[in-house]
Amino acid sequence: MIKIKKIFEKIYNFFNNRYLILSIITVVISLIFIIRLFDLQIVHGQEYREKSERRMLRTEIITAPRGEIVDRNGVILATNKLSFNVELYKVNVSVEEQNESLVKLINILESNNDKIYSSFPINDDMTGFNFENEEDEISWKEEMNFDSKLDFNQIIEKYIERYALEKYDRPTQIKLIMIKYEGNLYGYSLFSSATIAKNISEKSHALIEEDIYELYGVNIVSVPIRYYPNGNFASHILGYVGKISNTEYKEKKDEGYTVNSIVGKSGVELSFEKYLKGEDGENKVETDLRGNTSSKTTTKKATAGNTLTLTIDYRLQKVAEDSLKNTIYKLKDGTLVGRTIPDADSGAVVVLDVKTGEVLAMVSYPDYDINSLVRGLSSEEWNKLNNDPLNPMYNRAISGTYSPGSTYKMLVGMAGLMNQKITVDEKILDPGIYPYGHKPKCWIFSYYGITHGYVNLTEALKGSCNCYFYEVGRRIGIDEIVKYSKTFGLGEKTGIELTNEAKGIIAGENRNDNEWYLGMTLSAAIGQSDNAYTPIQLANYISTIANGGTLNKVSIIKKVTNEETNIDVDLSEIEEYASSITGVNFETKKTSIDVSYINAIKEGMRAVTNDTGGTSYNLFKDSKIEVAGKTGTSQVSSGSNDGIFVGFAPYDDPEIAVVAIIQHGEEGTYTAHVVKPIMDEYFNISTEEKANEKQGNFVEQRVNF
Repeated sequence: MIKIKKIFEKIYNFFNNRYLILSIITVVISLIFIIRLFDLQIVHGQEYREKSERRMLRTEIITAPRGEIVDRNGVILATNKLSFNVELYKVNVSVEEQNESLVKLINILESNNDKIYSSFPINDDMTGFNFENEEDEISWKEEMNFDSKLDFNQIIEKYIERYALEKYDRPTQIKLIMIKYEGNLYGYSLFSSATIAKNISEKSHALIEEDIYELYGVNIVSVPIRYYPNGNFASHILGYVGKISNTEYKEKKDEGYTVNSIVGKSGVELSFEKYLKGEDGENKVETDLRGNTSSKTTTKKATAGNTLTLTIDYRLQKVAEDSLKNTIYKLKDGTLVGRTIPDADSGAVVVLDVKTGEVLAMVSYPDYDINSLVRGLSSEEWNKLNNDPLNPMYNRAISGTYSPGSTYKMLVGMAGLMNQKITVDEKILDPGIYPYGHKPKCWIFSYYGITHGYVNLTEALKGSCNCYFYEVGRRIGIDEIVKYSKTFGLGEKTGIELTNEAKGIIAGENRNDNEWYLGMTLSAAIGQSDNAYTPIQLANYISTIANGGTLNKVSIIKKVTNEETNIDVDLSEIEEYASSITGVNFETKKTSIDVSYINAIKEGMRAVTNDTGGTSYNLFKDSKIEVAGKTGTSQVSSGSNDGIFVGFAPYDDPEIAVVAIIQHGEEGTYTAHVVKPIMDEYFNISTEEKANEKQGNFVEQRVNF
C-alpha cells in the first residue's frame, strides 16, 4: 500500500514539474519537424522540387479597353481594336540560353516586319544616341551610372560585357541590348513583365506560339489598342495615347496603373483619362521556373472605360477641316484671289452654339495622324513631327494667340455706347489721316486715297472704318477698353475641358502709365497693339453678341456614360473634375450691355455681309441664310498679315457663331471663304442624315471584354 502511494506521489511530482513537461513537448515537436523536413527534402525532395518548378504562380494583368469617344450624334471617333503584344519575364535560365532565345524571337519578329519596342535612346540606324541635346544625354548617362565622357560605342561595349553578348554581330548585340534595357528599366522578374513588341502581325503571333517553349520568359498577351477610324480627324480635340512614362507611373501607381499602362497624352484622351481608363482584370498563371505556362485562371474581369460624348458634330467638323485646308491651299497656289500668298500656312476654326457655349467644331491646321502615334513612330519620324516648323501637334484653336484686328471694333463700339461717349446715330468724320496721337491712317485711305466720309456706328462696322474707332478709343480711354474686353471674356480662359488653353493678352491691362501713350490706345481700339486672343475666346465673344449678352462657359464634353450601367455621370461631378484639370472655374454670366446697343452692333455686322459695300458682301450676298460677320486683318512682325473672319447666323435668331483665322492669310475677306461652307453645312444637316452618318461610321473591329 505504501509502495503504491509512493508510486502515485512520483507520478504526481513528475507531472507537476512544468519545466520538465515543456522540455519533453519541445523535444517531441522538434523531432516531428526534423522527421517532416527529412521526408520533404531527402525522401521526397526531388519530387517536390519538380512540382514547385511546375507551379510558380504569378498575376497577369488583363488590360481593360479604354472608353469610346463619340460625337454628339453617336458617331465613333475613338474606339479599340484587338492586338497582341510580346512580354518578357526574367526566368531561371542561363544567360546564354536567354540570349539565344531572344535572338530567335528577334528573327521571328523581323521576318514579318514587326519591330522591337524599347525606350533605349538610339537612332534609327543604330549608330548613335537620339538625344535632342547634350544636357539630356549627360542626364541619361548619370541615371544609368555611366561616365559622362563615354561615347556611344564605349557604352555599347559596356552593355555587351554586362549581358555577355560578345559572340553576336553588332546589329544583333544592339537589339539584345534594347530588349534587356527595356526589361531592366521596368524591373522585369519572374512575376513582372516588360513589353518588348507591340501589335505584332498574325504570322509572328503564330510562330511565337509554335516555339513558345524555346522562347524563355516570352509571353503573348491580347490587348485592346486605341484606334481612330477617321485618321487625322479632330486630332487636336481627341489627342492620342501612349505608354506611361516613369514620371507618370510614379504619380499614378496607386491608382491601378502598371509600368505597361497606356495613358492619354493630349486632347480629351489626356484631360478625361480618369473616365476613359477602364479597370484592369487579372489572370492567375501557373508557370515553371523557365516561364512555361501550365494553367491560367481569370480571377477578375476587365471593365471597359466610360463612353465620352463630345459636343462636336462629325459632319460639321469634317466640313470645317476641309474648308480651312482647301482655303489655305488656294491662297498658296493663287486660285482663290488670282495671285499666290505662299506664306499662308496654318490656321484655326471654332464653331460654337451661341445659346449653350457648346463647341460644334474646332479645327487646328496643320493636323497629324493620331494612329501613327499609337502604332509608334521611329525616332526619325518623331523628330520630324516634333521639329516641324509649323508644329502640327500645336492646338492653335485654344493655345494660339492672335491680334483680333478689326473684329475687335464691335467691342470698342459697345464700350463707347455704354459710356455714352457716342450714340448709335452719331456720325463721325473719317479724315483719312487721324489728327491725334501718331496720326494713323484709315485703311481705305492707305489703299485708295479716299475716305469713308461721315459714318455712324453701323456704317463704320460695315466699311471697317479705322478713324471712327480711333475717335471712340480716344474718347473712352484704355481703361474702358480693358474693362469691356474682360466683360466679353477676352484675356481669360474659357474653361474648355482641355489642357494648355492660353489666357491671351488685353492691351493696356498691365501697362506702365509712364510708358503708355495715346497712340497705343488708338492702336488697341482697332484690335492691334498688344491685343492677342485665342480663337476660342474670340468665338465666345461673338457668341455673346449673337445671343444678346450672355457669356457662356465653353464646353466640348456633352456627357460621360458608364459602360456597364449605361447611366450618365452626374454633370456637377464632370464640371468639378474639369475645373480640377484646367484650373479654371468659369461660370456663365449675363453681361450688363444694353440690348439696344447689342442690336446696333449686330446690325453693323449684318451690313458687312448683306449690304453693298460691306467687306464680305460679294461672298455672302447669295447665301440662303442671313449671316452677320466682320472681317479683320491683323498686322504681324514678319510675312503677310493674318486674316480673320468672325460671324454668326441666322441674323434674326442666331444659332451658331464661327471664327476663322489663317496665319499669313493676308486679309479677313479671304478668310471668310473658310466660313461660308460651314454655314451652308450647318443649316442643311438633317436629323435623318445625322442618323445615317452614325450608322455608316461604326467600326467593325471592336474589342469586347
